Amino acid sequence: MKTKKHDIMKLTFASIGSISHGTLRTEDLLEAFSSELDWQFRRSGNFFSLPENHAGGRKINDLLGECQDQYEEDGETLKDESIAEELVQSLSDALEQFAPAYCYFGACEGDGSDFGFWPSMYDIEELPTVEDSDAAKELGDDCKSVNDHGNVTVYSGAGEVVLELV
Repeated sequence: MKTKKHDIMKLTFASIGSISHGTLRTEDLLEAFSSELDWQFRRSGNFFSLPENHAGGRKINDLLGECQDQYEEDGETLKDESIAEELVQSLSDALEQFAPAYCYFGACEGDGSDFGFWPSMYDIEELPTVEDSDAAKELGDDCKSVNDHGNVTVYSGAGEVVLELV
């Protein structure tokens, strides 16, 4: 996995952490995931305003509209559980694009009911290890540094900090 590239009008990445915990009920996940996607989409409005990103923006808008249409008039009861389950999966896929570099959207390792944005430790462990940002620049590729306390810093090939895990 390479560092995600940014333009001046860039996608704003999510913060690492939970957005839904302790439930696997479809209606709860649909609400939490659609709320998070709406928030992330609005935060990255400038990115989706670029002509080359219009199609992605329309796709997110359509998905959010489909989610709203899944509720009965009371706003809480689902019309069709199987369609709602498919929408939860589509929301999960859409949220993945907002995951920071070397992170993913999904269930936390060790707790299948804790959904959010988490570091992909497997991908990070696969990176070459360097001492500092100067060594990262010299290597010219994404890499990691682990200090004596176990804190991990992921650097781009330009020596810029991509991700810090304390």
